[in-house]
Amino acid sequence: MLQLIKKAVPVFVFALLLQSHKTDEGMFPLSQLNQVDFKAAGFNISQTDVYNPDGVALTDALVRLGGCTGSFVSSEGLIVTNHHCVFGSVAGVSNKDNDYLENGFYASDKTKELKIGLTCRITKSYEDVSSRVLDGVKPDMQPAKKGEIIAQNIELIRSVEQAKHPDMTIEISEMFVGYSYTLFRYQTLKDVRLVYVPPRTIGEFGGETDNWEWPKHTGDFSFVRAYVGKDGKPADYSADNVPYVPKKHLTINPKGTKEKDLVFILGYPGTTYRHEPWQFLEYQQEFVLPFISEWYGWRINKMEELGKTDRDRYLRLAGTIKSLANTKKNFEGKMYGLKETGLLDTKKDEQERLQNQMTGKQDTRFFTIIDSLYGKRLASAQHDLLLNRFNNDCGTYTAALIIEANKIPKEKLPKGKLPKPSDTLFWTKWKTEVTKILKEKYRIADRELDEAILGELVKRGHNLPQAASINSLKKMKDPAKWTIKAFKESYYDEPAMLYKMLDSVPWLVYKNKSQISLLAAQMRPELIQLSESQTKMNDLLDDQLPLLLDAKLKYGKKKFVPDANSTLRFTYGYISGYKEGLNKHREPYTHRKEIFDKNATDNVDYRLSTPVRDLLKTEVIASELLDPTTNDLVVCMLYNLDTTGGNSGSPVMDANGNLVGVNFDRAYTATLNDYSWNADYSRSIAVDIRYVLFTMKYLNHADNLLAEMGVKL
Repeated sequence: MLQLIKKAVPVFVFALLLQSHKTDEGMFPLSQLNQVDFKAAGFNISQTDVYNPDGVALTDALVRLGGCTGSFVSSEGLIVTNHHCVFGSVAGVSNKDNDYLENGFYASDKTKELKIGLTCRITKSYEDVSSRVLDGVKPDMQPAKKGEIIAQNIELIRSVEQAKHPDMTIEISEMFVGYSYTLFRYQTLKDVRLVYVPPRTIGEFGGETDNWEWPKHTGDFSFVRAYVGKDGKPADYSADNVPYVPKKHLTINPKGTKEKDLVFILGYPGTTYRHEPWQFLEYQQEFVLPFISEWYGWRINKMEELGKTDRDRYLRLAGTIKSLANTKKNFEGKMYGLKETGLLDTKKDEQERLQNQMTGKQDTRFFTIIDSLYGKRLASAQHDLLLNRFNNDCGTYTAALIIEANKIPKEKLPKGKLPKPSDTLFWTKWKTEVTKILKEKYRIADRELDEAILGELVKRGHNLPQAASINSLKKMKDPAKWTIKAFKESYYDEPAMLYKMLDSVPWLVYKNKSQISLLAAQMRPELIQLSESQTKMNDLLDDQLPLLLDAKLKYGKKKFVPDANSTLRFTYGYISGYKEGLNKHREPYTHRKEIFDKNATDNVDYRLSTPVRDLLKTEVIASELLDPTTNDLVVCMLYNLDTTGGNSGSPVMDANGNLVGVNFDRAYTATLNDYSWNADYSRSIAVDIRYVLFTMKYLNHADNLLAEMGVKL
């Protein structure tokens, strides 16, 4: 089968995938735009206005900014994105004396812009490389061998392409596992600076209370600027760098939209899982989603407790708190959506009907294999999910694991013995290798937090049922006492001390017999075994999924758009509220007056600083910014586009391709989008461009930025 697909997939599969789709569903790759009837949908622009490989188009204004999306809005490299997309960066340049996170930031001229640790990527071109990636793959190969050949081919193609384009970033993205692969060429801009961030009581108004909720009244927007060297080429930060001049920047429509207007988004949606078997959904619903939600909740509570009386400490933890809280509520929303829509049962019924339809016509063993593999995954879920957290969540323990992993087997040591301290060549080489890995992976945001996390993990592991037990924790009698003793005797929780020890007495670090080191040594074989078993299972599943996809195409008559994978996508739909009974706020817009209604409650997430309160009371406002129906200021808007994580910061454009909002969230019901788009439940949220312009104009009097964007109010 793979031999046939290898040659035919760019034509055969994509032709099938694109013949049929709902007009309001689909995250279309650029190669699929010709399947959209722009005129019938209500566009006033054409496909080539959106993407034009031989000219300039809207896609040239798009950037991938960290894990989010942004868009150029001026000829001087000015980029609009979300407040939450730069939240961690703003926290990083803030302190108690210059609290930009709380008070906002505005660079009145370019010399005052602040360097932040973000880079942005611009998609320059793409190319289907499926046949080259699958070259040499045969149907009867072992899954691991197929994966090895595919990985080797990808690296060869990427390295050859990189040599041709040394100034670009080359990536090959899997569009369908074992089926289709696309090579993308990106220009990476390394010098990104902070230009404008609204105060937190605008940019994060509603906080966790309103996260993933509708109605929202959050001004979730920010501006950064991309710089390059004087020669116009990407360069690291330098005071001599100049603003990047994009091929295209977006035009702003300050009058916004009205209900039922067509809108569309270009962006970099992260990952969706719409073509997985129903057993994948069962694993998510029964184990992954509840486990991660609860564990992240515990970590958030601990960090908030530690930062309650220390602002600088809180600022160090703020970015992590926000990230974990975002994921936690997202996962809770998925659980709600799965329950309300019965998606698991729907997917299961579809797959069973497909299997029955194929029986007697084609080999259906892959159904049984998939079911068996997921049976094993479900059986070991409790053990596997918790054990994996040891490998991820505690910096102190990470250091111990890294050091253990780099100890040399006795048979490979000179004469089977550990060299003496006087063997400087051996110890210099060892400490250099270990230090390099530590610099890449070892982080401690807060020592007390690290101790609490490891203590909680050990306690939970110790309390697992016998069938799911972690071997290295079975003999531990008192997890709380063990943790206290382990951190008293360890210096792995002090990066400066660990690096000093490595530099001066690396042999003592090597021979460290602390409680944390001993646990790392005992647990490491279990972690290795878990990693290997998960890799093997993923390889086996990857070997079956192309067969399932082929069956859906052939017998199920299903039409597909590839799952999102952080590559540039297009989606469109309409300004659309909820149908009755699904949400208390059916309307697709929120307004200024409702902010004061929320602020009247005791919820601290709805607090307003004095400057923001005064701003919102502004009476004389440019007429373009007012909703002609209510004569009030629109804050946020709702639409039925197909979005997911990574679309944060995506420009929301009208039928003419003009900017009317900045996408920043999905409603709680739309977290389900990662598994399936739903006409009733899938709603995404943007800050309306009118609220963006209002804030800049009347709070900070940022007329220079408005003029730069071509806005006259």
